[in-house]
Amino acid sequence: MYYQVAVTVLFIMTVVLITLGVERHIVAVIVIAVLLATRAILFEDLVTLVDWDVIGLIMCMSIYSIILEISGFAKWITYKMMSRTKNTLLLLYISILICGIVSLILENSITVLIFAPIAFEIATTLGLDVRKLLVGMALAAGMSGSATMIGDPPAIIIAGHYNLAFTDFIIYKSKPSMFFITLIPMIIAIALHVLYNFKYLKGRRLDVNKIVNYNVDKEFILETTIFLFIKIILLSLRKELKIPLVVTGLVALIGLYLTRLVLHRDFDCIKKSIREGFNYKLPLFLVAIFLLSNSLKKYGVTDVIADYVMRNIGVNVVTLGLILFAISATLSAFIENIPVTLTLLPIIDSIATRIGVDPIILVWGVLSGLTAGGGYTYIGSGANIVAVHMLDNRGFKTTFIDFAKIALLFNISNTILALILYTSIWLL
Repeated sequence: MYYQVAVTVLFIMTVVLITLGVERHIVAVIVIAVLLATRAILFEDLVTLVDWDVIGLIMCMSIYSIILEISGFAKWITYKMMSRTKNTLLLLYISILICGIVSLILENSITVLIFAPIAFEIATTLGLDVRKLLVGMALAAGMSGSATMIGDPPAIIIAGHYNLAFTDFIIYKSKPSMFFITLIPMIIAIALHVLYNFKYLKGRRLDVNKIVNYNVDKEFILETTIFLFIKIILLSLRKELKIPLVVTGLVALIGLYLTRLVLHRDFDCIKKSIREGFNYKLPLFLVAIFLLSNSLKKYGVTDVIADYVMRNIGVNVVTLGLILFAISATLSAFIENIPVTLTLLPIIDSIATRIGVDPIILVWGVLSGLTAGGGYTYIGSGANIVAVHMLDNRGFKTTFIDFAKIALLFNISNTILALILYTSIWLL
C-alpha cells in the first residue's frame, strides 16, 4: 500500500512539473532519484523495467533526422514544388502537406526545424502571415507523426511494447490502421486550414521568378533516401528476421556513415549529426518514464485504475475505445505525449485481458487521441513548441490564444474525422 501511494504521488508530481514547463531531463533526475531513494525500484530494475531497444531506435532516428537536414532533403523538395505550382493557395496546401508527409519518417519536432526556413522564405516571397503557415506545418507534422512506427516516440514505444512491425501501422489484421486513421484527416484538415487562414489569396497566381533556387547535393539526398528505405524494409520484416528495433537504426546509420566516409571523405556530416542528434536529455527522460510507468504496474496502480474504469464504464469495447480516445486527446493537449503513452499502456493491457480483446484495438484509439489532441495548444506537441519558439525568435509573437485561433478549424475537423475513422474501422 505504501508503494502504491508513493508511486501515484510521484506520477502526479511528474505531470505537474511537466505542465509547469520544468525541463524534462530535470524531471527525469527527480523521478529516478525518488524511485531509488524509496527503494520502489532497485538498480537492477534499470535493466528489466526499461525498454532499451525502443530508446536505441529513437536515438538512431534523431541522429538520422539531422543527416536528412544536412543533406537538404526538404529544401530540394520544396524548391521543386514551388517551381511547378502557379496557384498560391495550392502552393501553400502542398508545402504544408509535404511537411506532414516528411514527418512520416522523421520526428515531428525535427521536421518543423527543417521546414521553418522554408516557411519564412515562402511567406517573405508572397507577403503572407508566416505564423499561419508555420503553425499549419507544425499541426500537419504532429498529426502524421503517428502514421508510421518511426515518425514519433509514442508510435515507437507502442511498436516495441506490442512487437509490431512497420507494416502493422498501415494494415493490421487485414484492417486499415494508424496510417489511414491519421493521414486522411490530416489531408482534409490542411485544406480547411489553408482555405480558412488564406482565403484572401483565392485566385492569386504565383510569380515563379521570385522563387529562390535551393542548391543541394542530390547524390547526398539519394544516399540518405536509400538507407532510409533499407531501415523501413528491416522494420517491416523484423518479426520474420527476429531483429531488435535498434539494429534497424544502426544498419541505416552505419551504412550511410561508411558511404560518406569511403566515397566522399565527409567527416563533418558524421560529427555534426552525432553532436546535434545525440542528446542525453531525451533518453534520460525516457528511462525515468519507463521506470515510473512500470512501477505503477508493479504495485498494482494500473489495475486499480482499470477496475475503476470497468466498474463505471462497463466492458463494452465501443464505449471503452471512445473513452480512451477522449482521455488521451484531453491529456495530450496539456501534457507531453510520452508519459501519457507509457502510463496508459499498462492500463490498456489490464482492461484488454479482463474483457478478452486484442489490446491493439484500444491502442489505436489512444494513439489517435494523443495525435489529434496534441494540436489544440502549443504545449501539447513538440512540433508546436518548436514552431512557436522559432516564430518568437523571428519577432512574430504568437500567444496561446493566437495559436488556438489559427489552429482551431484544423483541430476540430482533424479530431472528428480521426474519431469517425477509428470508430468505424476498429470499434463497430
